[in-house]
Amino acid sequence: MLVGLFVVVALITYACTRPSSGGGDEASGTSPNPTPEESSPPSVSPSASPEDSPGASAGAGGDGGGDAQAGSGGGSQDGSQGGAGGGSGDGDGGDSGDESGGGSDGGSGGSGGHAAPEEPGDPCRPSDVVVTLDADKSDYAWDGKPEFELTLVNTEEQTCTVDVGPESMELRVTSGDDRVFSTADCADGSDSDKQKLQRGVPYTTTFTWDRKRSWKDCRDREVTAKRPGTYVVRLHSDYEQGAEPQVFRLN
Repeated sequence: MLVGLFVVVALITYACTRPSSGGGDEASGTSPNPTPEESSPPSVSPSASPEDSPGASAGAGGDGGGDAQAGSGGGSQDGSQGGAGGGSGDGDGGDSGDESGGGSDGGSGGSGGHAAPEEPGDPCRPSDVVVTLDADKSDYAWDGKPEFELTLVNTEEQTCTVDVGPESMELRVTSGDDRVFSTADCADGSDSDKQKLQRGVPYTTTFTWDRKRSWKDCRDREVTAKRPGTYVVRLHSDYEQGAEPQVFRLN
């Protein structure tokens, strides 16, 4: 009886011991085995870290990004800014150069492209000559003949020359739209009258109109201007600036 009981207890003990020893083997055997295997990735990860690790990727990406940024930054700065800056700089420089050049030319050449006189025989620049036009009266009797006076004054230090002939200093008389008379009609080169003007010394020339009409085609006939009427005399010349038209009346 005791033997049978002992056998039962032994079987029970064996049965209980066998599962626990299996679980223990699993706990003690399996868990140590995975531990070396699980610990092996750290040994592998250092070797893989230069290529696959996030740090390495970040480092490589950082270097690449840095190079890319440096390249793109350098390109944008050297290219876009350099191009834009260079373009605007060249453009502005070119424009200012042209303007300064034009100003320089204008300063040396004077108005209308006339060169500054260097000798007394050189023509005066229009900008250096002050011209005034006057009529001796504003109202003329039936037999009165208008007299027009031109006065020229050189403001340049250098003595220079002005042609005061009837063609170069054209006096033109009009009445409304009617071109009545001009000193330039039928004038030729022999009518040239060149005068040397010293600085500040007025030169005066006078022309008397006989109240006859004139034509550009120099037709051979004399026609007296209509009277009574209002007339205007004007200067037509390179030097006309400042010469005010004169209004007068013929009776």
